[in-house]
Amino acid sequence: EGVPEQQTRELIKTAESKGVGMIGPATVGGIKPGCLRIGNTGGMLDNIVMSRLYRPGSIAYVSKSGGMSNELNNIVCRNSDGVYEGVAIGGDRYPGSRFLDHFLRYQDDAGAKVLLLLGEVGGTDEYDLVEAVKSGRITKPIIAWCVGTCASCFATEVQFGHAGAQARGDIETAAAKNKAMKDAGFHVPDSFDKLPEMIAKVYTELVQEGTIVETPEAETPQVPMDYTWAKKLGLVRKPANFISSISDDRGEELKYGGMTISDIFQKNVGIGGVLSLLWFRRRLPEACCKFIEMILMVTADHGPAVSGAHNAIVTARAGKDLVSALTSGLLTVGPRFGGALDDAAKMFKEAHEVGMSPKSFVDSCKKGNKLIMGIGHRIKSLSNPDQRVVLIKNYAKKHFQSTPILDFALGVEQLTTTKRANLILNVDGCIAVCFVDMLKSCGAFTTEEVEDLLSFGCLNGLFVLGRSIGFVGHYIDQLRLKQPLYRHPWDDIT
Repeated sequence: EGVPEQQTRELIKTAESKGVGMIGPATVGGIKPGCLRIGNTGGMLDNIVMSRLYRPGSIAYVSKSGGMSNELNNIVCRNSDGVYEGVAIGGDRYPGSRFLDHFLRYQDDAGAKVLLLLGEVGGTDEYDLVEAVKSGRITKPIIAWCVGTCASCFATEVQFGHAGAQARGDIETAAAKNKAMKDAGFHVPDSFDKLPEMIAKVYTELVQEGTIVETPEAETPQVPMDYTWAKKLGLVRKPANFISSISDDRGEELKYGGMTISDIFQKNVGIGGVLSLLWFRRRLPEACCKFIEMILMVTADHGPAVSGAHNAIVTARAGKDLVSALTSGLLTVGPRFGGALDDAAKMFKEAHEVGMSPKSFVDSCKKGNKLIMGIGHRIKSLSNPDQRVVLIKNYAKKHFQSTPILDFALGVEQLTTTKRANLILNVDGCIAVCFVDMLKSCGAFTTEEVEDLLSFGCLNGLFVLGRSIGFVGHYIDQLRLKQPLYRHPWDDIT
């Protein structure tokens, strides 16, 4: 489609010099039933079966129009034994092959018993065919019709859909060409809607005189339905290689956990609500969403000296981009930095659920030489509490229905601080136990779902999400301060 005429002429010249046949431009191609198909002639496989294009018939056609060639396949099938060969040469002004080129082939092909032409207004190629019939070069019966007879109804010449479909003089009108072909002995119907009757009439006469010998119709081949079409009809479903259940952008609006983005803003669910939709696939109570936001705020940063922030700062000062700096900080998150949340939740939850007392839990850890995750701070103590812990603990006590895991952890704290004042429930431990209490008491999750969410690493996910805020802040801060490449001082290395 859309080949410039100058290029078409060059293609035609090259093809002729090499003795190569050419179909098009502006064509759906051609088909020889039982042999081959060029382009998309005949359409989908179910249409090919319906038009019996899987085995040869007796009628060979040439059409200007690709769309009408598919209509011819249907008409010929219904009014004869089917198509022997069909070609759509295209409707451009300079087609790569002409009517005469193909009709001469058909004349010399014993399988083609009837020739069928579907031309259109514009051009004079049909007259070459008339001359071939008059000269006796073509002797087989030809059924023909040129579309565009309605052009005479207009006061001026009309340009139809194809580039070549415009009469440049009376001789190129559809009516003039139909008359010339009829005068030369072609079978020309009075109108296009009479074409099927004309095909049936000529075909029947040839059968009766023995020119065409009909053969029993073989069993229709079972052709699988085109997958794209079957899917559109809802008959098949493609197995998904990728499954997602938390968001969907295929409708009118983006959805998070089934909730439209408009509702998310109208109902002011906040960051905590969006996180609950995307992480837990449900909207949690407002107090839970606020608690999630509180976790993100208290974990956002812990100064420039901790390993994650230090890495982000060093990477920023090395001239790397934001994502690289953020990633370098996140790669330090683990059992020693930030990763204590999951382990603390697991330890306190399991101890409480098996009925251990705080004392038996502490004694068990001491006997097994295990650290109690979530216990201990470098400088804070009961007399000098970490305000982050105070805020989280008080919020949980006020807004959660029950806090058994927090109470158990506080009982452990009472014992550990007798050994050393700074063995308090730290912010990681407090977040962990309060988060477990939130999941268990909010009524949104079953016991199995709570177990799954904790095993999936949701708590560490909250730390990663919160601390990313600080890492990005440190990156921006270093650029703002125009800090040079960092080099660690030798007096701090032994």
